[in-house]
Amino acid sequence: MLAPTQAESKGRNRAIFGAAALVATGLCLVPLDASVRAVVYNLRIGGDFKRELEFLQQFGAVSSVVILIIVVLLLDDTDRTIKWRRIADWIAAACLTGATGHLLKIAIGRPRPLYNDSLYICGPIGKYPVQLKDGSIGLIHAWDYGSGVASELWSMPSSHAMAAASLAVALTALYPRLRWLCLALVIIVCAARVLLGAHYPSDVFIGAGLGFGLASTAMNRRWGSRLASLIVPPPKSSPEAALPS
Repeated sequence: MLAPTQAESKGRNRAIFGAAALVATGLCLVPLDASVRAVVYNLRIGGDFKRELEFLQQFGAVSSVVILIIVVLLLDDTDRTIKWRRIADWIAAACLTGATGHLLKIAIGRPRPLYNDSLYICGPIGKYPVQLKDGSIGLIHAWDYGSGVASELWSMPSSHAMAAASLAVALTALYPRLRWLCLALVIIVCAARVLLGAHYPSDVFIGAGLGFGLASTAMNRRWGSRLASLIVPPPKSSPEAALPS
């Protein structure tokens, strides 16, 4: 295995620092969450603006990832082996952030902004009163899938922010010129989740930081392509180089 170049090492260090800075910022914002929530709930966002936010916040969702992978396969002229290796890394990054985000939501158990209880954390064993499907109020755990409303306790971290950051990292690794567009879309996703009342500011900062850090690690260390090589060893004649990251 080749040792990472100095540029690669610096890139990894920047990714770790950036991810840690976002998570730290999110933690510092927790005391301000209730105040921001009060402002957001007085805005009463609706109409076309709300519909546009609802659409843009899906950047990073499974459907957007699948569509973009198909676009890359159809339009990118890069060697097929290299292209598939980077797509494998991309998929690994998406799966890693998705699974980690879901596990953290259950482990933390923070009520959504709807409940206006920003400082409460259920944890994996605590319960919280939420409105059930039949209209009654019930005490549930964050992992109580049978209740049908466990997601009401999945405020932190924001999985949309994690997914958006993960997709941004993957696209930037393949196409560095998309860096600023991807960054803008991540910011829009985070803002949309707060403005639409689904998350507190701390949730999206922490989500973006985790998504950025996890996806950068998966892409830089080539976890997806390494796993793919173990399952289906590449031909000896196949190029081993990867697209710039």
